[in-house]
Amino acid sequence: MKNKRGIIFDLDGTLYHFKGGDGSFGASDFYADLRQNMTRFLASRLDISGVEAQREYARIKDQYNGEVSLGVEKELGIDRYEWFGNTWNLEPAGYISSPGSRLAESLVPFSDRSLVLTAAPAAWAKPVLTYLGISDIFGERVITGEPDVRKPNPAIFRRAAHLLQRRCCEVISIGDQNESDILPAKALGMLTIKVDSASMDADYCADSIYGAIDTVAFLDSYSSTD
Repeated sequence: MKNKRGIIFDLDGTLYHFKGGDGSFGASDFYADLRQNMTRFLASRLDISGVEAQREYARIKDQYNGEVSLGVEKELGIDRYEWFGNTWNLEPAGYISSPGSRLAESLVPFSDRSLVLTAAPAAWAKPVLTYLGISDIFGERVITGEPDVRKPNPAIFRRAAHLLQRRCCEVISIGDQNESDILPAKALGMLTIKVDSASMDADYCADSIYGAIDTVAFLDSYSSTD
């Protein structure tokens, strides 16, 4: 019996968009409020002024290439789970639009062979999946960004393939970012679908998550793995 490809879904920017702006993380109210949470927490935890906390946040973000949780843990002794729990604890309803039932209905056919792989921590990812009405579809098949090995490290894509019980060449990675969703997956031989914008690197491009799902259905109809 032939076995269809496993599917890796990115979360932010792929399964949903942020409200306002262009829908991207960096231009969103969510990112602005997240940064405020981070500097506020640093000011309180380190007993420093808000201005000093902003400087410390900027320094660590730059030094650790955006991986602030790793920096505050290594340099300031703040456990990464404490950091995530006190900074990413924002309510999804205020920042993302509900897709209604369409998203869940579109994902159900792939529920037994898909997972979510996100750089966001569980403190954000789990409430988002619940808000979107798709947490039951993925269950425990959600890889979040707390460990040292995170996107865009190809090793985390290898782990995702293992969880899906597929070889890397039997997996499709769907996401909106070239650097974190497409290139590391392609390096392992996965098929890739870029969402929302064209890409010279992805195997396929789609204008939305629904277009990506249609592409998966098309690929299913023409090929599968032994």
